[in-house]
Amino acid sequence: MKICGRCDQSIQGRQKYTTHDIPSPSGPGATVYLHVAPCKRVPTQTTQDSLYH
Repeated sequence: MKICGRCDQSIQGRQKYTTHDIPSPSGPGATVYLHVAPCKRVPTQTTQDSLYH
């Protein structure tokens, strides 16, 4: 089963998708699958919710 790297949903057999290879100098790397049709990006947290001092 392939999972879209943008919307985090499964890619069904009839849906079109693209592949993007991500090379790694120390290993085999990774392949990311993305829907061809626009899909909604999953929100990601890039920083801590609050900084405690």
